[in-house]
Amino acid sequence: MSDHPLAASAPTPEQRERATAELCEHFAAGNIELDALELRLTAVDEAESAPELAKLVSDLPVLAVAAPAVAEPKRGWGWALALMGANSRKGEWSPPRQLNAVAVMGGVELDFRDALLAAGETHVTAVAVMGGIEIVVPPGLPVTVRGLGILGGIDQVEQGGGESDPNAPHLKVTALALMGGVEIKTRASKKAELVVSKRKEMRR
Repeated sequence: MSDHPLAASAPTPEQRERATAELCEHFAAGNIELDALELRLTAVDEAESAPELAKLVSDLPVLAVAAPAVAEPKRGWGWALALMGANSRKGEWSPPRQLNAVAVMGGVELDFRDALLAAGETHVTAVAVMGGIEIVVPPGLPVTVRGLGILGGIDQVEQGGGESDPNAPHLKVTALALMGGVEIKTRASKKAELVVSKRKEMRR
């Protein structure tokens, strides 16, 4: 048996995307300058392990949840259905406390980056049958994922928030993928993307 420790596996594309999103959010919040952002983004591309990625954000303050909470959602429950078609929720919208997303030979996109989430838990039940459901969340929003894939796949990457306040927004995803897929992605907020883009244009 070898005495050498096993080499750390290379970061997944989703891990690199999450690190990139977090760095862009920190730049938009004024935690790092543009030069530092560009250096760290280059390091994200060159990182050879997940611990290397973690070091790129470990010295920065904890990100607050990007989406402001509202007192109560307008509805207790709701649906996002796609039957051999597409359905999208994005921009500034108010998700219900219980959102049921169903994609049958179609696609559903749920973008929570600018959503007005209620305090506490928002529960998404995602069912993909020969279709796909994509859930996009901002860095800093706590997300837990539970699910079952039958001849399909579920991206069960979770992220914790900086605060343990039970009243803070939290997203819980329960997923079923039957010959389909459910994917949860972390992306920088539209505001952060715009700030980064404008600053880069000013330097040209």
